[in-house]
Amino acid sequence: MQLVPVTTEHLKQMLTWFKSQQQVFQWAGPNFTYPYDLASFTADLSLESLASYALISDEQELLGFGQYYRRLEKCHLGRIVVNPSWRGKGISKSLVVLINNKGLKQLKLQHSSLFVLKDNQAAIKSYLKLGFVVSLYPEPLPLEHCLYMTNENRQA
Repeated sequence: MQLVPVTTEHLKQMLTWFKSQQQVFQWAGPNFTYPYDLASFTADLSLESLASYALISDEQELLGFGQYYRRLEKCHLGRIVVNPSWRGKGISKSLVVLINNKGLKQLKLQHSSLFVLKDNQAAIKSYLKLGFVVSLYPEPLPLEHCLYMTNENRQA
C-alpha cells in the first residue's frame, strides 16, 4: 500500500461510496453538497487548500482517502474514509497512520487531532486503538454530537 496525491480518477470512484445524505454528513460534515456531482464533490473537498491523499493497493486499487491541515497547532486529520469494499480489513489503521505521519512531517508538528461523530463507533474504536483520546476542545465544537480526539504520540 502507498499514499499518493488524490486524482480525478480517485474522486470518480469515491462518488460511488456514499449512498445517502447521512453517510456524506457522517464523513464530511454539514457543508458538503448532496446529491453531488464530480464538480461539487471536488469543490467541497477544498483540494486546493487541504492536503488530500489516496491510499492505493499494490494493484493500484483505491483503498481509502483522507486529508490533513494545521488546526490549533496540531496536524488535524479530516474526511478519512475507507473504500466500502475494503472495510473491516484493517485498512483504516494503515490509512490513518500514513496520513498522520505525512502530515506531522510536512507541517512540522508533534501532535494530531480529528473530529468524529459520537455515533460513528467503528471510527472511534479505530482511533482509540491508534492512541487517540477524547479531549476537550478549546472552542465550541463545530457540530453537535461531535468528539474531538487528539494523539499526543509523535506518530500514530
